[in-house]
Amino acid sequence: MWHTVLVLVHAAAAVAALGLGIAALRRLSLLRAHTVSIVIMAALLPVTIALRWAEREAATTAIFSALAALGVAMIVRAVLAERSARLGRRRAVLSHVGFNLVALVTGFLIVPVMRSGLGTLGITATAILVPVAGSLTLHLLRRRIPADPAPVD
Repeated sequence: MWHTVLVLVHAAAAVAALGLGIAALRRLSLLRAHTVSIVIMAALLPVTIALRWAEREAATTAIFSALAALGVAMIVRAVLAERSARLGRRRAVLSHVGFNLVALVTGFLIVPVMRSGLGTLGITATAILVPVAGSLTLHLLRRRIPADPAPVD
C-alpha cells in the first residue's frame, strides 16, 4: 500500500512540476513552486524504488535508478533557474526549466513504453528521441528571447 501511495504522490508532483514549469516560463514567480515540486518528485522516487527492489528485474531497476539520478540533476537545474531569474537571465531560465520539462516528458513516456512490451529498443528510442526533439524546440525558443546580460565580475 505504501508503495502505491508514494507512486501517486511522486506522479502528482511530476505533473505539478510540468505545469508549474510551463507556467513559470511566463510568470517567474512560479519558479519556487516548480523547484519544490521537483524536489518532492525526486525525493520520492528512490524510496519507491527501494520498496520494490527485490521484485523487479535488474533492467527495470537500472532504468528507475537512472531516472532517480536524473531527478538530482533536475533539482540542480530548478535551483539554477531560480538563481538565473534573480539575475535577470531569461535565456538561462528557459534552458534550466526547459531541461526539466524535457526530462519530465521523457519520464512520463518511458514508463508506458516500459510497460508496453516494446523492450529495450522502445525505451532507448524514447530516451533519445524525446530529448533531441525537446532540445531542438528549446533552441528555437531561446532564439526568440533577447540575449542575457553579461555576468558581473
